[in-house]
Amino acid sequence: MTDLIGTPPGDRLLRTDQVAAWLSVSKSTLVRWRQSGEGPAVYWLAEGVPRYRVNDIEAWLAAKTTAQHRPPRRGAAHASASR
Repeated sequence: MTDLIGTPPGDRLLRTDQVAAWLSVSKSTLVRWRQSGEGPAVYWLAEGVPRYRVNDIEAWLAAKTTAQHRPPRRGAAHASASR
């Protein structure tokens, strides 16, 4: 299956705002992940023009779901106990 311009859906390139909306995070969080190397792979079309490939985002998400979960933050038990 391909889209209107002949690009397979997994190879589509998305803008930062599109990826942030998909992941339900702010654009600044996505930028911070990009700068620290924590986020999905990024492609630079030109200086200041980052793009993310759908397949890379899906692979990054899959890796995140199989990674060990980190322990709850301090005080998290108290917050849930009071509800």
